[in-house]
Amino acid sequence: MTSGDGSLTEELDLFYEEVRRHNSSPLWLQERQTVKTVPFLWRYDDFRPLLMRATELVPVGRQAERRVLVFANPGLEGKQSATSTLLANLQIIMPGEVAPSHRHTASALRLIVEGSGAYTAVQGEKSYMDPGDFVTTPNWTWHDHGHEGQGPMVWLDGLDVPMVMTFEAQFQEQYSEDKQPITKANDASMRLFGAGTLRPTWIHHDSVHSPLINYKFAHVYDVLTTLAKETDGSPFDAITLEYTNPLTGGPALATIGCFAQLLKPGQHTKAHRHTGGTIYHVIEGKGYSVIAGKRFDWGRKDTFVVPSWAWHEHVAEVESVLFVYNDWPVLQPLGLFREEPYTERDGHQEVTETFVAGPA
Repeated sequence: MTSGDGSLTEELDLFYEEVRRHNSSPLWLQERQTVKTVPFLWRYDDFRPLLMRATELVPVGRQAERRVLVFANPGLEGKQSATSTLLANLQIIMPGEVAPSHRHTASALRLIVEGSGAYTAVQGEKSYMDPGDFVTTPNWTWHDHGHEGQGPMVWLDGLDVPMVMTFEAQFQEQYSEDKQPITKANDASMRLFGAGTLRPTWIHHDSVHSPLINYKFAHVYDVLTTLAKETDGSPFDAITLEYTNPLTGGPALATIGCFAQLLKPGQHTKAHRHTGGTIYHVIEGKGYSVIAGKRFDWGRKDTFVVPSWAWHEHVAEVESVLFVYNDWPVLQPLGLFREEPYTERDGHQEVTETFVAGPA
């Protein structure tokens, strides 16, 4: 039996060294993992000049398939992503350009920020895009982008790449040509499945993702404003609609939950928190959010992130429409989703500081 503290310490050190030589470590010495994603906001006005400069310096093609600026959360050191599971990027394409066709196991979404005349082609179907449209490119589907209009076309990319890489399931393949062959009528999926409550009986769609490519903003906004005449919605999330698979009622993408949220002028939601890092993009409007006691002022086309299990609430100075996406479809079936309301100060946090955007 060992006697004396010094002798015991020496014996423990020798024991730990032996454990390390066997590529192991004692659980009781490991620190608990803490949440690293921090609340953050990227202003579109800061990024648009950078995007335009990129069009002068970086041609789109096989060398640079996508002209994209990635939003990097400063809390995720060494990891270029908005949250620990999701990417948020800005992509720009100019008239006449084609972003070559490829496919990958990561699922992707596009939320159109500005421009018209560009399209996304998915599995032989073209869909032309307008600001506010939510466009899906599900995992392992061929997709390319082209611009047949005038002026720059910019959209927000959302992908589950960090999640897929955690599973070590990331694969990608290039199509043999820049453009895939178009084998279907433009927006055929909208005519087949866009009614929602009516399903074509002769079409079989067995994939886990939605058969719809483009959820048009004009329709979404019409539904949001119609509901706003009748209700304020949830005290925490105001009037929020989920983009769903019209065949199953489940999420449009198997790994990414996507939503449209309307805040009435002057509306101040109550604070709550939930698991799942959440990314917000301001389609229209102006206001601010309080995230973990910090105020983030946002405006049209800005993007911000609420980390998992962070208190958050929103205030709209004018009518505001937000596009929201998160990793809930993965958390919920695994029993990892939980949420709770903020019960102090009538449901509103105390603001302790204000976020200032710009270079670090």
